[in-house]
Amino acid sequence: MKRDPFYTVKTLAERLSVKPLTIYRLVDQGKLPAVRIGRSIRFDPDAVATFLDSVQIGPKGLKEENKERSKA
Repeated sequence: MKRDPFYTVKTLAERLSVKPLTIYRLVDQGKLPAVRIGRSIRFDPDAVATFLDSVQIGPKGLKEENKERSKA
């Protein structure tokens, strides 16, 4: 059973085309689960996939997303 290695902040930021600061903010906000190993932060590829599924925009696009947020 072969698993993908954990992502570092740098590799995850590169894969998502965002800055590392964005990754740190998502972790700090509790939106993106992370694992601390010593002084390093790592990300399980399965947890990243689950996070990406949770923030995916529906078929109606951004307008529908804004309506749902204004109801809350």
